[in-house]
Amino acid sequence: MDFADRGTALGVLQSKLYMYMYQVCYTLQCADYMMCRYAIVSEKALADPVLFGDFRNALADPDTAAGGVVLRLYEDLGKYSDIQPIFQAALASYNEKRKPMQLVFFDDALEHLTRIQRTLRLPLGHCLLVGVGGSGKQSLARLAAYTAGCGVFEITLTRGYDEVAFRDDLKKLYAMLGAEDKKMVFLFTDSHVADEGFLELINNMLTSGMVPALYDDSEKEGLISNIRQELTAKGLPDSKDACWSAYVEKCRGNLHVVLAMSPVGEALRTRCRNFPGLVNNTVIDWFEPWPEQ
Repeated sequence: MDFADRGTALGVLQSKLYMYMYQVCYTLQCADYMMCRYAIVSEKALADPVLFGDFRNALADPDTAAGGVVLRLYEDLGKYSDIQPIFQAALASYNEKRKPMQLVFFDDALEHLTRIQRTLRLPLGHCLLVGVGGSGKQSLARLAAYTAGCGVFEITLTRGYDEVAFRDDLKKLYAMLGAEDKKMVFLFTDSHVADEGFLELINNMLTSGMVPALYDDSEKEGLISNIRQELTAKGLPDSKDACWSAYVEKCRGNLHVVLAMSPVGEALRTRCRNFPGLVNNTVIDWFEPWPEQ
């Protein structure tokens, strides 16, 4: 390392250490201030971890709930030990109905699981999960989707799978979103990128809610027939354009995209530059190496 490189390296290190120490001191000052000025509520206000969600009653049966509706309150769920039994019960229920998964609910896994589930419960909530292979991104996404009341849709690559086949699979997904009115998670990983053009279509899904030129005019007419009846009953305009816009908004409201990508190499960086919707329209969750726990 020559003198110039040494100076650059020391400058970067100094900047990082300064920001770290600033954050530590700021946190300590806030804690001291809270304990001095708001001693009564300081214990709750300074609680760590901060875990919020609405999945406490995720497995409740609507048939036994008052009015046939399960009340899902967005609330402070306490500590990791408080939410672990909830997700263990959710996993047991999942394994009875889906392909079984084996998960260990240590603190970091619960943190990621809570974060993904909370995002999927938001309108237009999409996730970009970044971590090396084997870090549990897909498994946690499936369980989070289950507790959020969403189905999971994935593509299956075959020999010769191209953009035409991908568009056909997307038609199946949008049939579930629109015609069947189901809330769905579209789980897409970097191993599914058989063609970079797939990401352009996903970028459109994230930004506008629909893939351009996915349907021809005759297919559109069949899809919007039910929407036209709904709009007419509400006294809203039922022109072809109005019906199609309503259908797209219905699909968009039911769609949650979860991208599971690896940060290794330059591929992810290049894709984020080429398709900004992957970053601008998603909540990014970084999966660090798992702790010894």
